[in-house]
Amino acid sequence: MRKAILIIATLLACAWLLTGLFVWREARNEVVFLCGNFTAGVSKTSVLQQLSTGEFLRLSEPPTTDGHRIIVDSPYTLGYYRCVIEFDNDDKVRWASLQ
Repeated sequence: MRKAILIIATLLACAWLLTGLFVWREARNEVVFLCGNFTAGVSKTSVLQQLSTGEFLRLSEPPTTDGHRIIVDSPYTLGYYRCVIEFDNDDKVRWASLQ
């Protein structure tokens, strides 16, 4: 009986770990691949439209002195991967950088 409980607990722990790794990888991929789409001149509307397709993303818009900035990361990667998108006053991408 004890051996069966140990086997079940081990299987559940492995399933939990594999699920966590899958979600972490997918969240990382969303940030990395979407960030690559944001080149100079892309409109803010297009950026927001693309970001809305993400399942694991978290967006913030901190205040800046000129233009706008969007920071995208994922709570599932603990914010380790993040994309910073800087806009000019015409709401066009100035630059985007994976950090």
